[in-house]
Amino acid sequence: MSDTSTGKIVDIRLNVARRQPMSVVESAEVKAGEGLVGDRHAKAGSTRQILMMDRAIMEALEVEPGQLRENITVEGVSLFGLQKGQKLRVGDGLEFQIGELCDPCENMDHIRPGLREKIEGQRGLFVTPLSSGTVNVGDEVTIE
Repeated sequence: MSDTSTGKIVDIRLNVARRQPMSVVESAEVKAGEGLVGDRHAKAGSTRQILMMDRAIMEALEVEPGQLRENITVEGVSLFGLQKGQKLRVGDGLEFQIGELCDPCENMDHIRPGLREKIEGQRGLFVTPLSSGTVNVGDEVTIE
């Protein structure tokens, strides 16, 4: 695990429809307790509101942005090892709370045979927004 506690957002995607390509955006509206406006997982009470992924892990797994259905990709900050309940500060004051680790589903093996097993424990973290605002590519991400 890296000791880096500050990084930046390098990619934002909206999951607009099941099994359809994700929409790449430069910024997205964030609604507290729901997720990214326009994303099909943005629902109050859901534990799967936003999937955040570490770019370094994606590169190690040799997957392209969006293949793992991640919403926000970060670099320069290690998400690996963060604990449920920890907080991330993004941009000018947005706050996200770390939730569950995303368990890889059978769709991972559709991307590449054996990927589901290889990605176990590394697919990314679900986060819940604690504040509303706008998240942008290039925003700083800090572990609190």
